[in-house]
Amino acid sequence: MAEYRDLYDEIQKEGAGLTALSIDPPDRSEAVRRQLDLPYMILCDTQRVVVREWGVFNQEEKGGIAKPAVFVVAPDHRVKFQSVDQTATRVPARAVLDFLRTGMSSHPAEPVRKSSFPSVSNFWRATLNSVRYGVRSTGK
Repeated sequence: MAEYRDLYDEIQKEGAGLTALSIDPPDRSEAVRRQLDLPYMILCDTQRVVVREWGVFNQEEKGGIAKPAVFVVAPDHRVKFQSVDQTATRVPARAVLDFLRTGMSSHPAEPVRKSSFPSVSNFWRATLNSVRYGVRSTGK
């Protein structure tokens, strides 16, 4: 999400908007938004309705979470690009920006996924967050 934060102004210059979707409750999503200084909204799907309908629900992990995904939706509400990713393999935000710059023509060059692995500091931060916030559950 921070990668999109860093490109937010450029994304807006292309006439696009940006919104994130989380299964977390509003207070936790807002805390993440503030911590990462995100200039865009994080919508909350605590009942997991949208993530199921869009095919990005991962039932096997932590009681059911959303898979990392990017959707580019045109003004006519058609999905022009979608990428349902993995934790270590994602389409970089810069590639999505380049896709937007092609004008989303009928045959744009689609963004390419890149593999990434967390740095030691990011791994450590994730570990500390797991200890601090605990393991999420669906509350069922």
